[in-house]
Amino acid sequence: IIFAPLENWRRLRNTTSPAFTTGKLRKMNDMIQECARLAAVHMKDTAESKSDENIKKIYSLYALKVISSCAFGVDVEGKKEEMRAIVNSSENPFFTRVTFPIALQVLFQNFIGELHVKRFNEKAFEFFRKISLRIIEARKKSQCKSEDLLQMILEAQETQVGEITHNNVQNKESLFHGDSDSNPHTQMSNHGLTEDEVLSQCIIMFLAGLDTSSSVATYTSYLLALNPVVQERLRKEVDECFEKHGDSLTYDVVSKLDYLNAVVCEGLRMYPPGSRLERTPHENYVLGDTGILIPKGCTIAIPVYALHHDPELYPDPDTFNPDRFTAENIDSIHPYAFLPFGTGPRNCLGRRLALQSVKMALLYALRSVKFVKTPKTKVPLEFYNGYGVLSVKDITVGIRSRDS
Repeated sequence: IIFAPLENWRRLRNTTSPAFTTGKLRKMNDMIQECARLAAVHMKDTAESKSDENIKKIYSLYALKVISSCAFGVDVEGKKEEMRAIVNSSENPFFTRVTFPIALQVLFQNFIGELHVKRFNEKAFEFFRKISLRIIEARKKSQCKSEDLLQMILEAQETQVGEITHNNVQNKESLFHGDSDSNPHTQMSNHGLTEDEVLSQCIIMFLAGLDTSSSVATYTSYLLALNPVVQERLRKEVDECFEKHGDSLTYDVVSKLDYLNAVVCEGLRMYPPGSRLERTPHENYVLGDTGILIPKGCTIAIPVYALHHDPELYPDPDTFNPDRFTAENIDSIHPYAFLPFGTGPRNCLGRRLALQSVKMALLYALRSVKFVKTPKTKVPLEFYNGYGVLSVKDITVGIRSRDS
């Protein structure tokens, strides 16, 4: 669905979008919460040894449990060796080192077919292809039906698929909270999904779900380690939340935590999952009142990381300041200057699941431990030279007991 051309994308999007409605997310919440609780137990054990950790590994295991249970109905708890293999294989699936062919591809989009350049980690995709095949075959043999993404994809293989026919325009609140449902008008396509489309959807959901959630939680925890005042302010909100609701942290309760949302949004601003977006118009388009014509088929690059660090849009952009995104300040931010998940009809389909899982992970983590800067913590972070996504070389922080 990420790479699909317009007509195929319409069928694929409408097949999978019902899995991410507010109602479905509420049903997933208990599973996400249990995964977050177990991750916090692991962090608490780590804190007792006062060790420094590459927190991406911890959050990758957490994200794997969430996506496995919520999207595919698979419980991976207890399968430690298999989980480690999956996490290792999912490292930077969409990261591509800048090579001469990649540079040519970026500069001369029309030659991509002739160059046969891949924009992703082929080993990761092959690994998850095999896993997805096993899951699909097991579901078909069991003849059990679950209300998850996999079931919707399998049923779409046998039925007609609704087709999106107009843009889903989001309001400002949904752009910053990721809490809008898509309700586009549809018309019916004359065929369902092919075997290849079913398999590719499963692979993409696995990889994108793992990479996005774990990366956002990782960068946010790193920023909290560098900014103890912000961390303590957030912990106060966390403690008040648990004091008021106990462990009954519903989807709606978590969504209403203003400072937690602000912290996550600021983390997304500083380290967006995708550093660059691309869009291709399917008809000629005149840009506003500028008179500039964007011809059909012309690839438009949106430099997300650069936008998020533009001092005209975000004063003092290299400073971690969640107050930018609190309720009283959020209206000062132009909605199209904040694009961690893209926007419009081709925005990230799983953005709300990712945000919910990140917020839940941080809630339980900060209830149990604190993140601290240590001599092993890199400041600033060092990134590999790559294309499309941020790939950090090392992101180690100290995990300590709250009372230490």
